[in-house]
Amino acid sequence: MTSSPSEVLTLLTALVARDSTTPTGEEESTAALLAAHLAAGGFTTGTERLAPGRVNLTARRVLGDGGPVLMLNSHLDVVPAGGGWSSPPFEPAVRDGRLYGRGSADAKGPLAAMACAAVEVARAVDAGLLDLHGELVFSGVSQEEGDSMGARRLVADLEGRGLLPDAVIVGEPTGMRLLTAHKGSVRPVVEVTGVSAHAATPHAGVNAITGAAALIALFEEYAASLAGPGHPLLGPPTCTPVLVGGGEAPNAVPERCRVTLDRRLLPGETQESVLAEVDAVLAVFNAGGHGARAAVAECAPSTGGPSETPSDHPFVALCRRALAAEGADDSLGGLTVNCDMTHFRAAGVPALVCGPGRLDVMHAVDEHIVVAELEESVGLFRAILTEALSGRGPAWA
Repeated sequence: MTSSPSEVLTLLTALVARDSTTPTGEEESTAALLAAHLAAGGFTTGTERLAPGRVNLTARRVLGDGGPVLMLNSHLDVVPAGGGWSSPPFEPAVRDGRLYGRGSADAKGPLAAMACAAVEVARAVDAGLLDLHGELVFSGVSQEEGDSMGARRLVADLEGRGLLPDAVIVGEPTGMRLLTAHKGSVRPVVEVTGVSAHAATPHAGVNAITGAAALIALFEEYAASLAGPGHPLLGPPTCTPVLVGGGEAPNAVPERCRVTLDRRLLPGETQESVLAEVDAVLAVFNAGGHGARAAVAECAPSTGGPSETPSDHPFVALCRRALAAEGADDSLGGLTVNCDMTHFRAAGVPALVCGPGRLDVMHAVDEHIVVAELEESVGLFRAILTEALSGRGPAWA
């Protein structure tokens, strides 16, 4: 006899079955499932439409007078699935104790776990089993896998109305480890310009593609110069060529070629400081006497810059204390990718990243989450919420 699926597994299965891919899918049905679950726990829910198929979901529940406003946040969208899956990526399947499907870890697993924990806490308050104070807010935001349109809009709106939360937990697959820092990214698109000519007389032109190859070699040297110990939780910054495109015709010396770089930033670095470094590399290239020129044409979309909440911040200490009391890992780590935490930190809100699932399956074929870890994470989130909302004022103020 098999046991029935847990509440969190049932919710996650339904979420994964919704194709909320950026940019081709829709987020509305994912938001609707979460809204229905939270409404059943007494949360007031609202959905804001940002663009066709793109929405932000917000759900609020006052648990008691006084106390802080604590937000649980993650994103509704997923990356494209691609091919090579063992089972269809939007037909979730449980095999060997794992739920497979696109978004199962990044980040619908965290979304489901946080929503279930929030509802469990609300039910316990209603039953008189918990005496909590403050407001619990759940937010599911749009397009984090693109340009973070949802988080940018949410934070700007809350800040404009004076409604920023006292602290935020951003759900990403960390194995429920607390991550207090993450890298940022900037993606300069460098255009190399040569001189067109007939391919039969290449000496009459300047080949932008061979120029781009020489430029990439310079950026490899630049990337090597970034190596070192770097940040204690994040390691060194990186710079990687990720896209190359150029040429106009198969019988012509190419006049233009574009190279897109992915530059990962550490806390303390800014887009402006990094673009200045890129410009310095381009100056060396442009002085090379080969006839080609290179300049940054634009920057491709990115989630945003790096961010960090100090490891000794009282909110971090509170979360560590709650996990330790449950016998869970309370050590701190860093996220080498970037996420929506950056937008909350830019507004001055204490934030950290935490959620079920493993980083190594993010964006991967056969993405999955271990069901036992998913179910355990609900209790760990519940412990954090209980610890954070047990007083009448922010314990981290």
